[in-house]
Amino acid sequence: MDHFSEQAWADFARGVGPSQGMKAHLMAGCLNCKTAHGFWSRVQTMAMAERTYSAPEDLVRLAKLEFSARKELDQTWIPAHTVFDTFSIPLWAGTRGANLWPRQVVYEAEGLTIDLRLERAAQLGKVSAVGQILDSHASVREPMNSASVVLWTGEGRLVATSTPNAYGEFQLEFDAQNDLRLTARVGSRRVRMSLIELQ
Repeated sequence: MDHFSEQAWADFARGVGPSQGMKAHLMAGCLNCKTAHGFWSRVQTMAMAERTYSAPEDLVRLAKLEFSARKELDQTWIPAHTVFDTFSIPLWAGTRGANLWPRQVVYEAEGLTIDLRLERAAQLGKVSAVGQILDSHASVREPMNSASVVLWTGEGRLVATSTPNAYGEFQLEFDAQNDLRLTARVGSRRVRMSLIELQ
């Protein structure tokens, strides 16, 4: 028994090309051609469903954010230096074995002060970071609600992002891990800082 080609069955499933004798061939019970027809019919069904598919909006937003944030990471960032860290303050005798959380760290660069308070979140293994960006350049004073704060891994993978309010206040929640970087962009000023070890 002669068989039709894969191309012919692909066209048949799409409803294009000559189909004379193909239906009769299927009715005759050719197993090879039934298998080929079934395969190409499934491919056609998936292709039609693909046209109507649209990714969930929250995933599209996150993907766009990842690309735009990566583009920013490739730009020049000014390293901020630590001006205060509660870890550097000696504890009272008898409390040195106590838990060091919450922890407050203050960074400065480019006339910006980033005040960050880190706490263990209610969820196990999570860290909550509450911060504020202050601008000491009175002549510049850019609106804080157009700023952005992004948390990265050491390899440049996006962890969390936040947009400060008009007072420069922001909040992040993320999995506790080491070797994290925080970047803050206020207008044309871009600063980065290394976070303390969190595990």
